[in-house]
Amino acid sequence: MTSPWQILAGNLAVVALFILGWGHARFWLRRLPGVWRSLLFGVIMGLGAIASMLMAAEVLPGRFLDLRLSLVAVAAFFGGPVAALATTALTLGYRVSMGGVGMTTGVITILIVTASALAGRALVGRGRVFAWHGVVLGLAISLISAVGIYSIGSEGLLNTILPLGVLNTLATVLASLVFVQARRVSAERDLFAAALTQAPDFFYIKDRHSRFAAVNNAVAKMHGFATPHDMIGKTDFDIAPPERADVLFASEQKIIASGQPQLDIEELLPDATGELRSYMTAKVPLHGANGEMIGLAGVSRDITDDKQLRQDVIESRNLLSYALAEMSDGLAMFDWQGNIVLCNAQYSASFPYTSHARRQGVNLRDILAEVVRTREQLNIPVDHEQEWIDDIVTNLHRESEEEVHLFDDRWLQVRTRPTTAGKTLVVVTDVTRIKQAELALHSASDQLKHLARTDGLTGLLNRRAFDIAMDAEIARGARAGTPMSLLLIDVDRFKAYNDAYGHPSGDECLKLVASHLQKSLKRSADLAVRYGGEEFAAILPGTDEDGAYLVAETFRKSLADARVSHKGAERGILTASVGVATYMPDNLHRSAAELIQTADEALYSAKAAGRDRVYGTRVRAKQSKYAQE
Repeated sequence: MTSPWQILAGNLAVVALFILGWGHARFWLRRLPGVWRSLLFGVIMGLGAIASMLMAAEVLPGRFLDLRLSLVAVAAFFGGPVAALATTALTLGYRVSMGGVGMTTGVITILIVTASALAGRALVGRGRVFAWHGVVLGLAISLISAVGIYSIGSEGLLNTILPLGVLNTLATVLASLVFVQARRVSAERDLFAAALTQAPDFFYIKDRHSRFAAVNNAVAKMHGFATPHDMIGKTDFDIAPPERADVLFASEQKIIASGQPQLDIEELLPDATGELRSYMTAKVPLHGANGEMIGLAGVSRDITDDKQLRQDVIESRNLLSYALAEMSDGLAMFDWQGNIVLCNAQYSASFPYTSHARRQGVNLRDILAEVVRTREQLNIPVDHEQEWIDDIVTNLHRESEEEVHLFDDRWLQVRTRPTTAGKTLVVVTDVTRIKQAELALHSASDQLKHLARTDGLTGLLNRRAFDIAMDAEIARGARAGTPMSLLLIDVDRFKAYNDAYGHPSGDECLKLVASHLQKSLKRSADLAVRYGGEEFAAILPGTDEDGAYLVAETFRKSLADARVSHKGAERGILTASVGVATYMPDNLHRSAAELIQTADEALYSAKAAGRDRVYGTRVRAKQSKYAQE
């Protein structure tokens, strides 16, 4: 009598045949819609279950032994509801047609297995299916099968529980491994196919005879084909001019014959619109598992834009180099760490002592240390050199503008401009001529200011400067509560001197008076003024009446002692009369007009008293005192 193991061994072979067959066919059916593929899977598994039942042995009348349940479970677990419905329908239909005493139990068992497998699929969900899921599924089928056999209660079937459970589990595990592997391989193939098909570059594979075995969308579109499949089996003679086809065929056959790849082949070819574009192509030979040459793979990339970009970069670089070389200014670019990224020759040449340090890669701190060592700049603070360096480095990435005075008396303007990329552009301009012109302008301006406030004949301050100085000193003295005096001077009988000796001699006379007046002033704050014509004045800030009398008398006596001949004067020599007015410290209500009027009255009194004398008045007290002749 045949044992249950022998009966089920043939069934296992049938189950394995159908499972392995689907595993190989799955890739070729990948283009079918998901529902149709699941339906076809269910039909094949149903046919496999029928084949298993066809090889079943009737152990007892109406009771058959086979491995149909493993295929039913696999269809439901891996194929889903559509596949489960197809497999279950075919399996149930055939089992019912077989009849027998165990038909009802068999139908119920098939339905329970289908439901259990679908429930397991729902529990796993969309997660990844592993081989151990198949082990669990096989054990569940074996348990359901054992319960079914046990429910029949026939002692003749009880000895089939073990072999049936073992082989059902084995068949289910085998199916799980096949399907898991098939799915993985299919996913990898799909990924490869998607990458090949959708890549923007031009990918193609040819056999030994240079026939296209696979192309991507870019190649098909370039040659005017609707789909990559339309190019399969064609050669370059079908899509290219004969001359080019001959060249391509010869080069590809050389690759196949020599086994050597051709890399970085640059070509200028028309695209689908007829526009010439540049392509970079690489072709490599393909070897089979046994090392036999089976074809070649090629990839071409449109490098037109890249070439144009490279050309633009080259032209921009050349233009920049030309601009840097020809520009008059020095230019340097520093990175965020303070290192020179680039600089032109003018930048280095602008700094003779440190030009050797101003080159690419050198840090600003090192350059400044060399500036300190060589004393290239004249404005470096002594004994604070490190603070000076730190301050410049800290402010490198801030917008600034400064002038640098070099040892050779040149002036450089250094402009710092930070960029959005974290770098800093430094522009150095030689402004020596501008600086010299500026200094000359300042000098001319100072000279004009001097001329505007100086009497051209005597060199003393003029009336305009006198008015300004008086207002300033009056206000200052009032604020400080200090005395102030004013001398008004008149050259005695000057008109007679002019008439007797002539105007040139008169001018010399006025110069002499100015000289004696200037010498009589002892302090830098005292101001000598030509008040007008033959009148002079002296502003004496901080000087009380005694001091003012002393200055006035010193001047009067100095001029008289000069013994300049003056025939029209009372004493026969050149003399001067002086009026003195003084604000004492307690008089804080002061005005220039009041002081001038008081001094003028004192001068009038001096002249009225016989000339060649000093007469003074304290403004507040109106007290008089005289200096002796």
